[in-house]
Amino acid sequence: MSHRALYRQYRPAAFSEMIGQEHITTILKNQVKSGTTAHAYLFAGTRGTGKTSAARILARAVNCEDPVDGEPCCRCRSCKISAGECADIIELDAASNTGVDDMRDMIEKARFMPLELKHKVYIIDEAHALSANAFNALLKTLEEPPPHVTFILATTEPHKIPATIISRCQRMDFHRLGVSDMVRRTEEVLERENASIERDGLLAIARSAEGGMRDCLSLADQCLSFCGNRVSTQDVYSVLGSMEDGFLFDMAEAILSGEPARALELLDKVVRDGRDLKVFLHDLTQHMRSLLLAKLCGHCSDILDCTEDTMKRYEEQAKGAGETRLLRCGELLLQAEGRLRTVTMPRALIESTLVRISRPEEKRTMDDLTERIELLERQIREGASRNAAMSIEKRQDDGEYQWEGSIEEPPEPEYAPPFDIDEPIRNAPEPKPEEPARAQPAKPAETAGSMSPQKLWKAILDKLGETERTMAVSGMYGKGRAINGNVLEVAFESEIIYRMMSAPGALEKVNQAADKAAPGYTVRMTQKSGDDMESTGRALFGGAFRIEN
Repeated sequence: MSHRALYRQYRPAAFSEMIGQEHITTILKNQVKSGTTAHAYLFAGTRGTGKTSAARILARAVNCEDPVDGEPCCRCRSCKISAGECADIIELDAASNTGVDDMRDMIEKARFMPLELKHKVYIIDEAHALSANAFNALLKTLEEPPPHVTFILATTEPHKIPATIISRCQRMDFHRLGVSDMVRRTEEVLERENASIERDGLLAIARSAEGGMRDCLSLADQCLSFCGNRVSTQDVYSVLGSMEDGFLFDMAEAILSGEPARALELLDKVVRDGRDLKVFLHDLTQHMRSLLLAKLCGHCSDILDCTEDTMKRYEEQAKGAGETRLLRCGELLLQAEGRLRTVTMPRALIESTLVRISRPEEKRTMDDLTERIELLERQIREGASRNAAMSIEKRQDDGEYQWEGSIEEPPEPEYAPPFDIDEPIRNAPEPKPEEPARAQPAKPAETAGSMSPQKLWKAILDKLGETERTMAVSGMYGKGRAINGNVLEVAFESEIIYRMMSAPGALEKVNQAADKAAPGYTVRMTQKSGDDMESTGRALFGGAFRIEN
């Protein structure tokens, strides 16, 4: 006897055997039980979610002579007839019968009474493939069908179904199945087959199926054919052509820690092991997405469909990277994945992508500068390098600021902001007064209204530097120009720093600092012309900064 695929052999025969679609099976069972089934249904959903299985079960249930709580009894004469080939349950593949003549022939036959059952059921699979004329021919029959006929349209692309057809059907949307549901169902099938697959291997199969039970069982069947009834996790990865979770964590660590050489060595291992580069790139993109979600949402194992141990590893690795870095890594990997099918050297494309996302400091875009500032902020918070610490000190003489700090003794900068660097003589002996000094009246505290625009801006930066040092450093390149009412106007020559400081989140923090320094005052950012990206980069990162054409 020829072998039957697992997904065919263990197709659900009752609503209770379907998984993950309780919102649909409950409605259908209640309709069968009360005798209020509709004349036309539209089952919509991605592949392998149970659309055709639900249609077949419904066809048996409406013809069952003694349904049990809305389920077909599977014992009566009608159930036995409908379980096999039956002339009154007609399944059509719309992809092969797209023409208006095929549809007219079906409508003509629908007028005749059923031969063996009490109800005639038409199941039209891939209904979106019907032509416009075929839909028009079906329209009137769907609106006023014969009382003994039920139409069930199944489709993976409901947006291609005309609205006039959808409005004449009861639409039911099938959801993607969860990983845990697919793993549980696959374990039941394997137990009945006297076979087993390790738990991590089942999780890998379920994730690769992307919500489709048919794909999940097909992959499990393929693994059993590969190495018998006892399948290890390593065997599963060999069949799928994908990489183990531990390998992806190692690759992500090499990328996020800025080690392109290590990333290229791991890629070489992928090639030598004979793995599919497209699958590897897809898995790495999924891994970066998981890290981004862990960074933004914290513990989200329900979103990522992963185990608790894997979720903890995602959270731990996500702590060492910024949101901007993870987002750009994912975007660049997605771009490479889209180009992979058109290039003649896929490995070279992946290598260049890995180098680019491993070394963002060599780029000169706004996003890359944001990544570098994000990295510096994290190093300061964690105390990773004493030389990388930055401090903002208030000058005692005129309220100006000085940024002191370096990273591994950079060369003498070619450009420096025009700050007054003269220091008062601190150790000079005080002259002896010829006569006792007279007591001077206390100088009244300077209010915000009496400050010059520049001094008010410096006072605001002083408050901002208590919590946001990097932003305060960037703010030093702005100049207070005017005070209009309770609004301080600050001008920036650098477009990069202007965009950085005027971003909604940054501006909100500046205004919070302004409210502390001068209650009731707000800041409005403006831009002056006259600076370019290279001079700004030298100001922020030292004289070694260059833009190569």
